Amino acid sequence: MSSEPAAVCGKDSGEQSALHKQSRTMYPRVFAVDLHDVDGDRFQDSRQAGFSWYVLTTTLLVSLSVISIGWSFGVVNISKSIICQISPLGPGNTHSGEFPNRIPFSNSAWTIAVGILAVGGFLGALVSGAISDSIGRRNALVVNNGLCLAGSVLMGTATTAVHFTLGRFVIGIACGVASGVANTYVGEIAPLKWHGFYGSFFQLSIVIGLLFGQLAAMHATGGTGWRIVVAFPGVFSLIQIALLPLRVESPRYLLKAHHINEARHALLTLRRGYDVAAEWQESLLSLDVVEINASNVRYHSDQWSATAAAASAVPANDQADATALDKNDSKMTMKTKGHKTVDDNVAASSLTFAENMPVERATHVSGVWQTLCGRTRDDLRHLMACCIVLMVLQQLSGISAILFSDSGVVRDILDPFSPLSAPWTCVVVCGTSLPAIFLCLACVDRLGRRALLLGSLGGMSVCCVLISAGLFYGPNSMVMAAVFLCYFAFNMGAGIVPWFIISEVIPSYSLSAATTLCCSLYWVMSIAIGLMVPLIENIVPQWLFVIFGCFTLAGFLLVMLFVPETMNCPITEVVKKHSGNIHVVVKPYRRLNASGSIGGTSRSLLELFKC
Repeated sequence: MSSEPAAVCGKDSGEQSALHKQSRTMYPRVFAVDLHDVDGDRFQDSRQAGFSWYVLTTTLLVSLSVISIGWSFGVVNISKSIICQISPLGPGNTHSGEFPNRIPFSNSAWTIAVGILAVGGFLGALVSGAISDSIGRRNALVVNNGLCLAGSVLMGTATTAVHFTLGRFVIGIACGVASGVANTYVGEIAPLKWHGFYGSFFQLSIVIGLLFGQLAAMHATGGTGWRIVVAFPGVFSLIQIALLPLRVESPRYLLKAHHINEARHALLTLRRGYDVAAEWQESLLSLDVVEINASNVRYHSDQWSATAAAASAVPANDQADATALDKNDSKMTMKTKGHKTVDDNVAASSLTFAENMPVERATHVSGVWQTLCGRTRDDLRHLMACCIVLMVLQQLSGISAILFSDSGVVRDILDPFSPLSAPWTCVVVCGTSLPAIFLCLACVDRLGRRALLLGSLGGMSVCCVLISAGLFYGPNSMVMAAVFLCYFAFNMGAGIVPWFIISEVIPSYSLSAATTLCCSLYWVMSIAIGLMVPLIENIVPQWLFVIFGCFTLAGFLLVMLFVPETMNCPITEVVKKHSGNIHVVVKPYRRLNASGSIGGTSRSLLELFKC
């Protein structure tokens, strides 16, 4: 991807440069710890930070939790005949040592064991926000990996149907927590300019987990090899338990928890080599406190540690004494070495809270109901509605009916005498979706969120029409081609953007509530679709994708009218522009040229996508 900074929220380069110069005069300057022999005027705003290996490796490490979600779904999609012996008695119920080669299941018991993962995911998503707010995003993932490890051990050592089902439920709770916390953590550490790139790793990890989980299950052909396959997410958990504590916590969480020193260190680690003053100020403004302005934040080089500790420890009415600083010493000094160098003390300095901090310092965390009703500092009803619609559309698009081999859509159009045809088709569908995700990784921070969502939902609507036409009139080859194209289109936007757009439009004080609600709805809709699809297939099978096509078309229209563009746009600016009740974000473009006729058609169409 290009290293040139992209325009922020539709502003041209001249306006962006003017805003950057204004921010440099408005905010104090903060420098990374290990920079030497540099000119301070050449530091770039961290909001335009480029690629970072530290952020990438942290994102990849967090993505292991998400791979476990895909793996847990995919592994039982194929391994029913390997794991369970439907008849309570029979040759399949043989033992190898202490563990049976297969576990006796009835058809209904197996259905419960498969579906209970989504029930656990719903419960985990419900508590994900509270956990991440109480112990932090990183620590929540570490604790959650302990739960995932326990579920993996339960499934790997299962001897009865109840034992196996309990393991699925426990690992489902871990998947639900991970779906909420992982997105929040990555969204809060990713630089603004690359937010879409790092946020897209969530869907990439799910698809990788589905793909390799299904492949592993297909090769676990006998004995107790399936136990290793179902317990394999425990390996991902052990890796994260060992390595995640070595990564920094989210700076926004640390600010919200009043750990000012740690927040400063975390932000400088994530944005090494950049001026983080403006980003720090935006992080402060995203907190729900009574009063924060530029005069509340002051730069000091020598007394940072003592001042920050005092500001976070003493009562609010005593902070004027604890944070009294000499204004004459608040400038950064540079010594020359033929030119300019950064002194060690200066390089380690940062922002501090100064006098006039609010009397009520504690930040207020808004609940789900308050956020939905607009009873927060900013009225977030419109932005919350957009997040909810996008998350629900993932399931209403019918993607579950395509992915899983028990679905009649894939099963009925393949050779009934080839039982592995449907599983292999699901594996190939997942494999061919990887190019779509990589293409999205390259385009999401160039084309914008709206363009990808509109293209994705529009393409899925067309594919649903083709699938329905093929089911009515044939041929089956057209149905299979449309199935592949539909999942490809899904992973170009509708399956990726909803996961990270929440952290782009919701401020820190309501982010946990928004993530909890959206992820919970995702799991609820997963349960509902899993129950409704077999029912519809039994009644009107050929009309199933007509229904899904209507949902994707409605989603296309809703995105076009109501979802704002968030690419390279700070949260504070998104909230300022789109707070309030639900409203249309598309504006009519009728531009008159010098002769009085309507012009600018091509640019108007482009702006319709970017809005």
